Amino acid sequence: MANDGKRAGALPEGFSYRAFISYSHRDKAHVRRLHREVESFRIPPKLVGRVTAVGEVPRRLTPVFRDRDELPASSDLGTQLRAAIGGSMFLIVICSPASATSHWVEQEIINFKRAHGEGNLLALIVDGTPYGSDIPGKEDDECFPRALRYVLGADSELSDVRTEPIAADLRPDADGPRLARLKLIAGLTGLKLDELVQRETQRRMRRLAVVASGAMAGMVLTGGLAFYANAARIEANKQREIAQKEAAAARAASDFLVGTFELSNPGTENPRTVTALTILGRSAARARTDLADQPAIQTRMLATLGRAYINLGLANEARAAFEGSLPAIRKAGPDGAEAMSVLAATYAKEGALDKALSTIKAAQVMLGPDMSSRINVRASAALTEGRILTSLSDVKAGVAAFDRALAFYRSMDNPPPAAIAGTLNNRGLLLSDDGQYEAAEASLSESLRIYRSTLGDEHLSTGKGWYALAVNAFGAGKLQTAEQRIAQALTVERGVLDNDNPTLADTLSVQGQILQARGKLPEAERALREAVAIYRKAFGLHYLVGIAEVYLGLIESQRGATGAALATLDDAKRNYDASYGKLHPNHGDLKVNRATVLAKAGRMAEARKDCADGIAILKETLGADASFTKSSAATCAALGQPKRAAL
Repeated sequence: MANDGKRAGALPEGFSYRAFISYSHRDKAHVRRLHREVESFRIPPKLVGRVTAVGEVPRRLTPVFRDRDELPASSDLGTQLRAAIGGSMFLIVICSPASATSHWVEQEIINFKRAHGEGNLLALIVDGTPYGSDIPGKEDDECFPRALRYVLGADSELSDVRTEPIAADLRPDADGPRLARLKLIAGLTGLKLDELVQRETQRRMRRLAVVASGAMAGMVLTGGLAFYANAARIEANKQREIAQKEAAAARAASDFLVGTFELSNPGTENPRTVTALTILGRSAARARTDLADQPAIQTRMLATLGRAYINLGLANEARAAFEGSLPAIRKAGPDGAEAMSVLAATYAKEGALDKALSTIKAAQVMLGPDMSSRINVRASAALTEGRILTSLSDVKAGVAAFDRALAFYRSMDNPPPAAIAGTLNNRGLLLSDDGQYEAAEASLSESLRIYRSTLGDEHLSTGKGWYALAVNAFGAGKLQTAEQRIAQALTVERGVLDNDNPTLADTLSVQGQILQARGKLPEAERALREAVAIYRKAFGLHYLVGIAEVYLGLIESQRGATGAALATLDDAKRNYDASYGKLHPNHGDLKVNRATVLAKAGRMAEARKDCADGIAILKETLGADASFTKSSAATCAALGQPKRAAL
C-alpha cells in the first residue's frame, strides 16, 4: 500500500493551528507558560491515533498561535490575525479581569465564533471571579469576557442568550496548574480527562522510580512495593465503589419500573381502562418524589418519559413533566444533560424555538469539556440543535450541528445505524430546504437505505425516509416522483400511527402541497385540512398550522375565493407570529404568496407592495443570495405578466 505521508494526528485540512490563544498582555506570563506546556506535552503513545469527536489524536499539540505582540494600534484585527483565527481548530481564552475588558480578546472570540460556531472554545481561568458581573460588589472582578458569556445571534453579533464557557481553573484553590493543564489537553484532543490523569500519574510514577533507582535500591524496593500495593488497593476500592454505585442505580431503576405498574388501584380502577397516558403521568409525578435523592436516576427516567410523551405527540405533557423537575435536572450536572436535551426538543415541538435553542445550549454546557464522555448524549444534543436551527432557517449552523452529531455517532465502538440514518435524514432535509437538492438526495438516499436494511419497509423511520425524499423531489420540481414518494410515506405511517399524531400531519401537509402543485385541488385540500386539524389539536397556535394554511389559501385563490384566501393567509401569519416571536423567512414567503393571490384578483398595487415587503424580509433573514430569496424574487417579477403559450 502506498504511504501518503500523513503523520498520525495531523491537522485536518483547512487548519493551520491546533489552537489560538486569546489573552490580555497583562497575562503574558501565564500565556508563555501555557504555550510552552501545551506544545511540549507528549500524548501517551497508546492514545496517539485514536479517533475522537474532534478528530485523530496527534502526538503533539502543535502548532499553537499566541503571538500578537506586533499587532498595529488600530481597532481592526488585521488580515494576518483573522487568518490565524480562521485557521485554528480551537480558541483558548485566558480569563482574568484584564481579558474580560480587553477589546482584542472580545474581537478574537467573536471572530472565532463567526468562523467556527459556538463550539471548540476553551477557557483557562487565571485570576478573578467567574460571573462576577452578576454578583453585587464583584462586577470589576469578572474574568469571563462578554463574548464568552453570550452566544452570537442570527446577525452574527452578540445576543442576550447566555451560555456557560467550558473552563479549566488554574488557581490553587480550584483545579490547580496540573489538573487545569490536563483539562485543556482533554478539550484539545477529545480524550477523557480521567484517562489523561491516569496516564500522567503512571508517567510520573515511572519517572520517580527511575530517579530513585540510582539511590537506595533496597529502600526503593520496599517503599515501592508498599506504594504500589497502596495504589492498587485505592484503585480496587475505586472500582468497587463504581460497581456498587452502578448496582444501586440498576436496583433503583428496576424498583421504579416495577412500581410504575403498581400505580393502579385494583380496588377503585378497572385495569382494562387504565391507559398508557395515565401510567406516564403518574410515573412522571412519582419520579419527582421517589427519586428526589437520586438525581442521576431521576433525570434519566424523566428523559425516557419525555421521549415517550413526544413520540405520542404530547408535547404539553412532556414540558410539564420536565419543568416541574428542572431544579433536580440542573442539580444532576452532566447526568441531567440528557433530560435537558429532551426538554429542548419539547420546546421545539411546541414552536418555542428561541427557548429551545437556549435550552439545548445549556444541555451541551452541562456535559462538560470531556468530549469523549457521554458520546451518545452529546450526539443526540447535536442532532436536536440541528433540528432547532433547521426550524430557524440557519442552514450553515444547522448542517454543522448535524455533522457534529454524525462525528459523535461514528466515533462509537458500535455506531448506531438508526441514529446515523436519522441524522443523515435531518441533514438532507436542511440541504434541500436551502436548494442544494443533489447533496440532499445523496444524504437522504443513504438514510433510507440504512432504515430499510436495519428496520424493514414497514417501520415508522422508513416512512420518514420516504417523506424526506418526497420533500426533496418536490423542491427540485420533480412533482410526479414527489407524489409517489409521499404516498409511500403515508402508507407506512398510517399503518403505525394514530390518526391524530402530528408526524402524520407533517406528511399530509407536504402531500397537500405536492397535489396543489400538480393541480389536484380537491385531494390537496383534503390532505391540508386534515393536517391543520391534527396540528391545532396537538399544539394550538403553531407555525406548522401556518405552513399548511398558506397552501390552503392558494387553493382557495385558484377557485376564485379571494376573500377566503386572504383570511386564511392572515390566520397563517397569526400562527407564525405566535411561534417565531420575530421576523422569520416564512413571513417573507407568506407575503409573496399573498401577493400572488392579490395579483390573481387584479389588485396589482397591493400585490406589488406585498411582494416588495416579502423580498425585504427574505433578504433580511436569509440573505439576498439565498436560492429561496432569488426564486421568490423571480415569482414577484412575473406577477401580472401574461403567461407564454405552450409550444
